[in-house]
Amino acid sequence: MNEPLETDILDADDGVSGVFGPEAEETSENRPKEFARSIGKMAWMMTTEGQLSTGALAELRRISPQQPFTPALWHLLLDLGEAEPWGGLDQDVYERRMATLAMGMAFCAGLHDYQTPLGRSLADAGWSELRFVRLMEARGETLETLIRRMAQFLASKSQPANWVDVGWLLIGQDWDTAEATRLRIARSYYGRLHAQAHAQGEPPL
Repeated sequence: MNEPLETDILDADDGVSGVFGPEAEETSENRPKEFARSIGKMAWMMTTEGQLSTGALAELRRISPQQPFTPALWHLLLDLGEAEPWGGLDQDVYERRMATLAMGMAFCAGLHDYQTPLGRSLADAGWSELRFVRLMEARGETLETLIRRMAQFLASKSQPANWVDVGWLLIGQDWDTAEATRLRIARSYYGRLHAQAHAQGEPPL
């Protein structure tokens, strides 16, 4: 996997339509693209071509709700230029959410794809509707736990996904835009399920 191209990022859906948090007026209108770019760089750093060691990846995979902070996380955020909180989040909350994102991406190293929406990816991998609904409803530590399970599941299926979607799901879970993020993910999930059922000749629900 090569380091993400500018065209890949510009073509990707940032999922926020220009408004991305309660402090949007205090931040750059380009912040969504910057965040997408950082996630792409994080994904590249986790590949064999990147700069993260196997020890650092293992350390990131061990992140949990009980132990969210690790030296590997802070090194990663500093390298990405993502060490400072934004969107109205305080430092601890921001770092915790970025820790969960890094943990999930470490499990799915080499599987980030801007062109594969998270919902479609989960449907293709066979993530059940019950688990999907729980994921969309989750917040806080429950969401962190479900992101781990989701990442392990996608990794077991070698299923690519757009981890920018996961980033917005985590970072913006308390924002006014949170519901729009979940609806966008849900549309791609159920759209894929419908297409699968149609291709198999199954009757509609």
